[in-house]
Amino acid sequence: MKSITNWQKSLLKKILSTEKFTKVERKQLRDKLLKEWNYAAHYVDSAINQMLGLVKSYKRKLRRGKKVREPKLKKKFVYVKSTLFTLKGSVLRITIIPRKYYLEVNLANYPYLLPFLKELFEGKIKLGGLFLFPDKLVLNFVKTVEYFKPRDWMSVDINLTNVTVLANLTVYNFDTRELYHIHRVYEVKRQKIQKISAWNKKLSEKLLKKYSRRERNKSKDFLHKLANKIVEIARERGMGIILEDLNGIKENVLRGSKGLNRKLSKWNARELQRLIEYKAKWFGVPVCLC
Repeated sequence: MKSITNWQKSLLKKILSTEKFTKVERKQLRDKLLKEWNYAAHYVDSAINQMLGLVKSYKRKLRRGKKVREPKLKKKFVYVKSTLFTLKGSVLRITIIPRKYYLEVNLANYPYLLPFLKELFEGKIKLGGLFLFPDKLVLNFVKTVEYFKPRDWMSVDINLTNVTVLANLTVYNFDTRELYHIHRVYEVKRQKIQKISAWNKKLSEKLLKKYSRRERNKSKDFLHKLANKIVEIARERGMGIILEDLNGIKENVLRGSKGLNRKLSKWNARELQRLIEYKAKWFGVPVCLC
């Protein structure tokens, strides 16, 4: 993982410095990297694809006139395609070095995966590509879904401290002040930790990573549970979900006072919408962005 990450960083610099990265240049780069590579060739392809994706997104934003920083590699991971792993029973076997070294994970050891394994063995879902991180493995399950015809539509209004769902004449109000409080608590912690960097930068960085991870995990847990409740309402009532189109909304509103910007930075509207959308799709609930 460390060697892949180092390559990705050098790849990113090379691709950024190239005005147009052609197929010929890509093949030349791939061939060069494979000469020094002992692992599965796909991991080189994965690294190149990730860097190209970062650069394309960066250049697209530049063309639209947006102020953006040069992309940096933040998340260390590799994509594992389906030909590089097998599932025998509940044991997942991932090829690291072809015919030499494999990573084996018994999925039955993780209780939250058991419902997915049951559907997998019954043929209701499939296991797609994997994402391998230094400290975790993310599984991608694939399912063919038929959307039901909704009796009606319910709207979801996401505000800073609450989420309101209007389903016909019934109003559901979810208090999200706890989520705002989570972000505020860790914001204060970060401010205190940053003072340490003046005399111990290494300790400061270590603590920042630790508390940022805790904040991220707590907020994700809250958002997942909230998204589950909203999708469950739609399923029980046989209704579709209407969500507000929030594309570009943060860029537009983050031009006010620092106080307002600080509040809006704790607003997880886009992430909540993403969770609602994919959870709704999983159960065949229609979603409309308006």
